[in-house]
Amino acid sequence: MLTTNSMLADNEVPLSNVGKIDIVHYELAHFKQLIVRPHEEGIKEAVQLSDTEWARAIGKEAVEAYTGYIDGKLFAIGGLNILWKHVGEVWVIGSPIIPSQRFSYMKIVKFYLKYFREKYKLKRVQAQVLKDYDMLHRFTKHLGFKYEGTLHNYCGGNLDNCMYAIWEDK
Repeated sequence: MLTTNSMLADNEVPLSNVGKIDIVHYELAHFKQLIVRPHEEGIKEAVQLSDTEWARAIGKEAVEAYTGYIDGKLFAIGGLNILWKHVGEVWVIGSPIIPSQRFSYMKIVKFYLKYFREKYKLKRVQAQVLKDYDMLHRFTKHLGFKYEGTLHNYCGGNLDNCMYAIWEDK
């Protein structure tokens, strides 16, 4: 089941439920509940941020961020950072249980990608994927993103990120 809110008050969530996943506004305390996937440990080490610093950065940089739960357990945190007018970057920090809910996860990501593009009148939306994670590359391409290049040592460590984007044609 997909539960959307067509007339939103300031504190409402645009998509509040998909299957077993309940979605709420992101709060700092949510991050501490997240059990990150193995590749995200490498990101944390590379950017040299503590969990608290990373969690605060999400709250400061994201114009909108949401947290998904399944039976009270954190499923994923995702959102949008506006880089400049009409350009945004979407991101997700997921838990190891995402594969068990991949169809609901896909619906949520597609919904929010469309929602962000429309609400913020984005002409370009970009997403970064760690170079060595083929499954994430396939998922990003499935969403319609196109590969643009590799950002070597992007986080200051040994991690290479691949940049993907969706854009409006002129």
